[in-house]
Amino acid sequence: MWRILVRLKTYLGEQLWLKPALASAGAVFLAIVGLWFGQLYSGPLPIELSDRALKDLLSIFASSMLAAATFSVSAVVTAVSSVSNSTTPRASRLILSDPTTQNVLSSFIAAFIYSVIGILALEAFTFDAVGRFVVFIGIAAIMTWVLVAFVHWIHHVTRLGRVETAIEKITDTAAESLIPDNVGQWGAHCYDGSVPAAAVAITSPEVGYVTNIYVAGMQKLAEELDVAIYVRVRPGDFVDSRTPIAYASPVSDRVRERADELQGLVAIAPKRVFGPDVRFAFLNLAETADRALSPGINDPGTAIVILGHQLRAITQWRRVHDEPETNEVRFDRVYLPPLKAAELVGDCFTPIARDGAGVVEVGVRLQKTLGAVVRLDMPELTEAAVKMSQTSLVLAENALVAEVHKQSVRDAANEVLRLANAMSDADRNYSAGDDVNF
Repeated sequence: MWRILVRLKTYLGEQLWLKPALASAGAVFLAIVGLWFGQLYSGPLPIELSDRALKDLLSIFASSMLAAATFSVSAVVTAVSSVSNSTTPRASRLILSDPTTQNVLSSFIAAFIYSVIGILALEAFTFDAVGRFVVFIGIAAIMTWVLVAFVHWIHHVTRLGRVETAIEKITDTAAESLIPDNVGQWGAHCYDGSVPAAAVAITSPEVGYVTNIYVAGMQKLAEELDVAIYVRVRPGDFVDSRTPIAYASPVSDRVRERADELQGLVAIAPKRVFGPDVRFAFLNLAETADRALSPGINDPGTAIVILGHQLRAITQWRRVHDEPETNEVRFDRVYLPPLKAAELVGDCFTPIARDGAGVVEVGVRLQKTLGAVVRLDMPELTEAAVKMSQTSLVLAENALVAEVHKQSVRDAANEVLRLANAMSDADRNYSAGDDVNF
C-alpha cells in the first residue's frame, strides 16, 4: 500500500490535468448549488437577471475562456519543448508540475466548464431569481479568479520556456530536497556496505530506479521479526531483479516468509524522481551545462552560470550535513548507506570537465569552483574536489590548443592543490590567480 501511495503521489504531482479537473468539478458543484439554493431562499436580492441575460453572459464567458485555455495549453507545450531541447528532457517535468501554470490552466478551464454547465442547466431546469443570482455570483467569483491568474500568467509565460527559468527551477528543486533526512539516512544507522554474517538477501521485485524508502516501516518490521535490516540502496540507484536491495540478519524462516513485505518498503519506478533522490537535481544541472557545451549550441556562458548554482547547492549540502538531526538515529534496527561527497562532486562536474575541456573559460571557472568546494573544509569534499581538479586538468591539456590557455588552467588547478594542502583558514581564504576572470 505504501508503495502504491508513493507512486500515486509522484504521478499526480507531474500531471497537468489534475488541478484543472478538480477546478472543473468545483465549477459543476457551484452550478448545482445555484439550482438547489434557489429553492431554499425567497428573500430580497440586490440585482435580478433574466434567463436570456444570464445565458448571453455565460456564452461570452465560455467562448473567451475556451480561447484563453487553448492559448495557455499551447504556451505550456511550447515551453516544455523548448526546455527539453535547450536543457534536459528530465527538466520538462518541472515545467509541467509548475504550480503557477497549473493554477492558471485551472482557472481558465474551470471558467469554461462553469459557463457550459450553467448554460445547460438554464436550458434544462427552471431557475428562479435566487438561483439565477447564485449563478451570477459564481460568474463574478470565477471571473475575479481568472483576472488575477491572467495578470500573473502574463509575467510568468514570458519566462516559462527560458533556459534561466529551467536552471532556477532545477536549483530550487535541489535546495528543497536538501533536508536532513535526505542528506542523512532518514533516521537510520550509517551502513558501510559490508555484508552481515548469517543474513537473508532481499532482492528487488522489479527493474527500475529506487525512488523512496519507508524507513519507519522497516523499523516496525524489524522489531516484529527481531532482526536488523541493512539496506544497500538509496533513492536514485538502479536495481534489477537479481540485485540485493537489503539484508536481514539473523536468518530465520519468518524472515524468509515476510521478505515480500520488506520488498514493498522500497519504492521502485521506471524513472528517477526529484525529492528523496538528492543527486537527481544535481545531475539535471550538469546535463543542462553539458547540453550548453555541445557543438550545436556552443554556449559556455550557461555552463559557467550553472557552476555557480552547483556550488550553492553543494554549500547547502555541506551545511545540512553537519546539522545534528541529519545523523540522528531514530530507527535503531535499520542501516542505510550514506550519500557520499564524491558522488555529488562527480555528478556535478564530470560532464562539464569532459565536454568543457576545450573551452578555457569553462576550465578555469571549473577549477575555481572546485577551489571553493575545498574551502568548505570537509575532508571528503576536499578529496573529491582535488581528484576532479586533476581529471579536469588532464582533459583540458589534451583538448586545448594554445599553451597560454593550458597554463591558465594549470595555474587554477595548482591553486586547488594549494588550498587542499593549506593548514589554516587564513591560507584557504587566500586565492592566488584571482586576477584571472572570465
